[in-house]
Amino acid sequence: MINKFLFPSDNICNFCKDYDENLKHGLCKECRDRIEELHSKLDVKIDYVDELYVSLLYNRFTKDFIHQYKFNNKSHLFKTFSSYMNKTLNELGIFDYDLIIPVPIHRRKEAIRGYNQSYLLAQEIAKYNNKPLFKDILIKNKWTREQNKLNLHERRLNLRDSFLVKKEELILDKKILLIDDIVTTGMTLELCGKELKENGADKIIALCLSTPIR
Repeated sequence: MINKFLFPSDNICNFCKDYDENLKHGLCKECRDRIEELHSKLDVKIDYVDELYVSLLYNRFTKDFIHQYKFNNKSHLFKTFSSYMNKTLNELGIFDYDLIIPVPIHRRKEAIRGYNQSYLLAQEIAKYNNKPLFKDILIKNKWTREQNKLNLHERRLNLRDSFLVKKEELILDKKILLIDDIVTTGMTLELCGKELKENGADKIIALCLSTPIR
């Protein structure tokens, strides 16, 4: 069902561009075989995040295409990635949430990149699951360096006071599905969760596309 919803007539693999009549998640069998699916709850503690789920292992193959998605203007890959994330929700029965919020990026970075990669994922997830999506409740009001180049202490300092909630009445007592692309230390999720909970959210369920954590 997910495949038909996101890829109604495409027979070209989103990754290698080969033709395949039996695409799943928009990918040919060879590319699918190189992806390591997790679809699991991570048993790691992140303050202000009640549950954390991840769809794919961040292996060398997946890493390359996520990097292209984020930094090389391959925004069309959101279809494949969100399809795997929807599979996680379906397989694990994650339906008890009120609304979806993507991890934000600074407006200047979004203008340079042309899109917020987490928002594109969240948009498809919201459409498929018929849930409300709010892009401008949680915003990033400070320009920061890329987190993947920093250690844990530097990441915390880099993100400090960079997230802000607007229209807090829309999240009061709500269970929120928070969408991001990659989770490593969990610092971004923690600070987003902190801002959401301090402004009235009841529960934070994080769903991330990929992680290097097995």
